[in-house]
Amino acid sequence: MSHPRPRILAIDDTPANLLTLGAALESDFDLQVATSGPMGLSMAMKAPPDVILLDVMMPEMDGYETCRRIMADPALARIPVIFITALTEIDDERAGLALGAADYITKPINVEIARQRIRNLLERERLRKEVEHHRDHLEALVQARTLALSIAREAAEAANRAKSTFLGNMSHELRTPLHGIMGMTELASRRATDPKQQDQLTKVMQSSQRLLAVINDILDIANIEAARITLDAVDFELGRVLETSRNLTARSAAEKGLTLVIDAAPELVRRRLHGDAQRLGQILFHLTGNAIKFTTEGSVTVIVALTEETATEVLLRVEVQDTGIGISAKDQTQLFTPFEQADGSMTRHYGGAGLGLALCKRLAEAMGGRIGVESRPGEGSVFWFTVRLGRGAEVLDDAIAPSTLSAEAELQARFAGTRVLVVQDAPISRDVSRGLLEDAGLRVDLAGDGAVAVEMARQTDYALILMDIQMPRMNGIEATLAIHAIPGRAQTPILAVTASVSGEDKARCRAVGMKDFIAQPTDPEILFATILRWLDRPQTPTTERLA
Repeated sequence: MSHPRPRILAIDDTPANLLTLGAALESDFDLQVATSGPMGLSMAMKAPPDVILLDVMMPEMDGYETCRRIMADPALARIPVIFITALTEIDDERAGLALGAADYITKPINVEIARQRIRNLLERERLRKEVEHHRDHLEALVQARTLALSIAREAAEAANRAKSTFLGNMSHELRTPLHGIMGMTELASRRATDPKQQDQLTKVMQSSQRLLAVINDILDIANIEAARITLDAVDFELGRVLETSRNLTARSAAEKGLTLVIDAAPELVRRRLHGDAQRLGQILFHLTGNAIKFTTEGSVTVIVALTEETATEVLLRVEVQDTGIGISAKDQTQLFTPFEQADGSMTRHYGGAGLGLALCKRLAEAMGGRIGVESRPGEGSVFWFTVRLGRGAEVLDDAIAPSTLSAEAELQARFAGTRVLVVQDAPISRDVSRGLLEDAGLRVDLAGDGAVAVEMARQTDYALILMDIQMPRMNGIEATLAIHAIPGRAQTPILAVTASVSGEDKARCRAVGMKDFIAQPTDPEILFATILRWLDRPQTPTTERLA
């Protein structure tokens, strides 16, 4: 494939010079000539050449002025200019180069040297254009890639928002009917007198709790994978977390004839810490429950200790020891992977979705700790984890008024007849809440949505309001703002009671002044204890408990 010859424009007022130059260069280049600066400029503008050869001494417009005008024209400024002149002073050459000339050749012309210099300039110009082409192409690629990344990021953000919405809706849709099942079972159990019926209802409740645990694990894993998991930061007493874990697992241990031991120093049990008590209890519950599941005889021991302590935080270490079947070194490598178990057959023999340990690992890491296992087949296992927690505010002993009554009994004894409002759109959920609260001696009014609740709160000064979040017409967030805007209702304790339990939900509740957050399905004792806490104290800032 032939390439067009480079075009050279020679500007010189002496025809003899042009004839000599043309004879020397015409074999390699397409030479055009101009006999003055204005003529050369006109020709260059009409058909820009590849190189301009420019004489210095010319009438009307000398070479310096011609070069200056060439460089001032954006269409011509990048064309290499070579001065050809009889002037040999250094200052003359400096002046030409200062105007932007690429080279400077003195007369008489050495044709071979001139030809080589022209070739060098043409090659340099070719490389420059090639680099510019690649640069422009690269810039276009970068712009296209940046646009593609921006579109992909927006799509990913939209997908995350959709996923977050889906998880929130799924949590609500799964928990709401389960709340009805568990709540009605609880109410039926309270009124059942036939032992066989009581046993059947107990088994319904146990199955429901197992289903709830699986649902919670699935939603928590999904939230963690979507980077939506949030940790509470509240003061709590470590002993209460340990006691809750014992209460949740003691029955299953007793049914298998296992000894369940909690080994913690008394001063540690009474210790107040700062962090997410619910997540800590979740890890402890999973590890203890697993130990009981895979142990047929012997014991399960939970050992709790502080391994580090500074002025602001502590490192808590918990070990769960069992005398169960043990785990091989090979199987231990996949224990903390979602949906994995040490042996696939365990899914049928022992049950479980393979989510608990993976969730424990992610929660422990989210709380600044680690998790691990030490085990041999037939010799039992030791699962351990660490978490970093803050130091809780100390409470003076004389400020504590312990009671031997349950929260429900205290409500019956001290707040019987107290008027409260339950705001929920699901009829079954309303019936469950009313049944439990009336059993505790409270006087209960019901509202099916936020708009009705606002009007009822305007007419009645309720001691406390339990507010669902997701409702038609007016949701719980809007209703809370409207109620607190009613004269005399700004300090009414409003507690969120909802099947939506994401961090975003808690943040929204906190932002509008809700005092606390109760997740559904609701443990009756937690419901009673939370209500008691807010009926039993003077009004405090709205962020105290909803952290």
